[in-house]
Amino acid sequence: MSDTPRLPPTPAIVALIAVAAGAVIAATTLTTVALSADEPDRCCPAGADGPVTGPSPSTRAAETRAAGPPMCLIGSWRSVEEIHSIKFYTDQPPMQFAGTERRYEFRPDGTGTEINENYTLSSNWRGRQLKIVGNGSVQFTWKATDNQITYVAVTNAELNFQYYDHRGLLNTLPYANNPALNEIDDYICQGTQMAEGNSNGYHSTWVRTTGFGVYG
Repeated sequence: MSDTPRLPPTPAIVALIAVAAGAVIAATTLTTVALSADEPDRCCPAGADGPVTGPSPSTRAAETRAAGPPMCLIGSWRSVEEIHSIKFYTDQPPMQFAGTERRYEFRPDGTGTEINENYTLSSNWRGRQLKIVGNGSVQFTWKATDNQITYVAVTNAELNFQYYDHRGLLNTLPYANNPALNEIDDYICQGTQMAEGNSNGYHSTWVRTTGFGVYG
């Protein structure tokens, strides 16, 4: 999910997605926050059957049920590559950030969890390292077809992101619930591997783990 790192916009900040994306999660373009690129002094916020014959003629209603989610998605995953396009500084174009080791759980009831434990997105700008570090978890709802996954909403976020450049820690910001996320990513799932992405510069590759039921 690329939208995970997205932050609520504030006067001195710019929003991002990726989560990507959504993821989480996200997804959407990761957005972060920041100031002047040259020497920013503050940052971040970024049908029925026929009649039944018998003693008493009657009809029987058709028995139908909604199709379940694609089984390959159900289970636990760990990202081994994530690429996000993030606008870190307000006066600079979006930059490519890379990260790994974010964990996900997708459950058959359409709920999921994104887990961040020192999840780090890194980039370089003019020889200086930029970092976004996330710790915490996000509960989300989702649905999917055979080739697209929709992150419907973030229902409970207990997640903070810290923003760094060459001067050190710039700011720490919480990730907010988003009942109208509606992030749509394309995906391919085959056995123990999955890849998802979108047109906003987000791409992620995952491998299956045994943390939650194994399917597919």
